[in-house]
Amino acid sequence: MKRLYRHGEPPHDMSPCPLALSLGLGLGFGLPAIADEPPPPAVTPIDLEQPPRIRLFGSNQVRLTLHTAAIGGAATGGYVAVEGKASNSITPVGALFSMARKNENVAIGMPASFATRTLNENTGFGAKPFYREVAVVPGQRVSISANFEGNRRCIPAGAGAGQSRDALRFAPGPSLSFTAEPGTDYEVSFGTDGKGCGITARQLLADGGSTPLRSERERQRSPQTGKVEGAHLYTFLFQPGSVYYRVTGESANLELQRDDAAHAEAFEGALREIAVRPGTQMCIVAPGFGYTSPLFDRLKRVLDDQGKDFPAIVEPIDSMRTAQQTEDHVPTTFMAAAEYCQVAALVAFLRKEPGAAQAL
Repeated sequence: MKRLYRHGEPPHDMSPCPLALSLGLGLGFGLPAIADEPPPPAVTPIDLEQPPRIRLFGSNQVRLTLHTAAIGGAATGGYVAVEGKASNSITPVGALFSMARKNENVAIGMPASFATRTLNENTGFGAKPFYREVAVVPGQRVSISANFEGNRRCIPAGAGAGQSRDALRFAPGPSLSFTAEPGTDYEVSFGTDGKGCGITARQLLADGGSTPLRSERERQRSPQTGKVEGAHLYTFLFQPGSVYYRVTGESANLELQRDDAAHAEAFEGALREIAVRPGTQMCIVAPGFGYTSPLFDRLKRVLDDQGKDFPAIVEPIDSMRTAQQTEDHVPTTFMAAAEYCQVAALVAFLRKEPGAAQAL
């Protein structure tokens, strides 16, 4: 990998690494700004307190449960069960009558979507599909699991290997986890296509369209300690007025911070604690190489103090969106940044030559 330069160092060889170019990797802050670049358009800062909303689809034939975990200093976790009326009947006759009654939708103002408009199409007898919309705490980690009602079970691929038929009856079904971002809407459903079964999650857009939910690879934990060993990659997403960050691929809530002078001192203190932890790496996704803000400037100060060999890279938002083929109307999300940074960091840090600088 080409040597990277800290801010202010004279360039020696600025030719880009071909692999880095193909991924759109921005591997330093030393690149000069374009003099005649027009000023960016005004952007309304994100409301960090606006609750994310999740629409969960259920029926008499499937059951979904949502957990919001209490991690670190977070408030107590929450629990939501989405199940049809037939699931509460203790006799077959009671279940039959329950299946004849309509399951009521619970809405809190999320945009209508293709899924809601076609809710009752191509459904099985007695399914009575419905949805429930819930608001959750911004930045909190959400876990959703699902399975069929009754004795039927959906077993994730490979999960039932070597187990008896009776054991499979109690095997957990498919699940997914993500950190819900402020003001972002999601749709989650469970079902089968005749060949397999599983959970589908999408990000719901303001116009009622949707896009597949970005995901990150979960890190493996040591069977002895239960902890993730080795490097710990922290992803940062800077956008005008805010910064989101957390460790990537590990169970953690999303840190949400207003990007202003009032929060700069506390932010720098938190960064210094993170920077000295063994195995820390950083991937910073920002509007551009020349970006500046109260918290971004504090981040540069911390990394400068860590020295030029500290493993950190910066990635322009536009490069990330191009690499991920994100359409113009789709908002930039932290989940997209986390997914991208796992690949970018893998390329940058594994190809790092001895003594090569990985600093801003």
